[in-house]
Amino acid sequence: MIDIKKTYETQKAARDAFISSLNPKSFDFQIVTWFGSGLLVPAPGTWGTLGGMLFGIPLLLLTNSSVVFLTAIVLFFVGLKSIERIEKKLTTHDSSFIVIDEVVAILIGIAMMPEYYMLVTLPLLFLLFRFFDARKPWLIGLADRKIKGAWGVMVDDIVAIIFSLLTLYPILVTLYIAMLVIISQSNPV
Repeated sequence: MIDIKKTYETQKAARDAFISSLNPKSFDFQIVTWFGSGLLVPAPGTWGTLGGMLFGIPLLLLTNSSVVFLTAIVLFFVGLKSIERIEKKLTTHDSSFIVIDEVVAILIGIAMMPEYYMLVTLPLLFLLFRFFDARKPWLIGLADRKIKGAWGVMVDDIVAIIFSLLTLYPILVTLYIAMLVIISQSNPV
């Protein structure tokens, strides 16, 4: 059984070490931790993903999916540079407190998901992405292990969001067909 208190204490100590080795007021620190959302423990990647969603959903509602996608592209390249500079000061690669990769990935997901029924698609997208990002099956794990540096930090999450979207669409089609069957059975012609 997972000892939640021990996990929290361990992650809290790692977070404090991460913060103390860097300048928390710097642009790079703010970007890689997505303005501190990646510093929340436990599960900083989940908090970073939520931080990205809190940014991406209003952006989508105020603009359109193309703007969200372009924002993800810009943040991808800004994130690469910030990760490079931050990792030069760290002894570890791909610290769990670096969450700009989750933010970029979820923005890509938001830009590519169907905008109708957002109350259904967003939670499904979130859950699928967190599953694929945490478990790292097949190509996601391969990208995580083989690609080094800042690109390695970013690319596995991009692959994870692609897997999430490829899983989301069949689920949505299945739900739609199930709804049609239920409706047709409850309203005979």
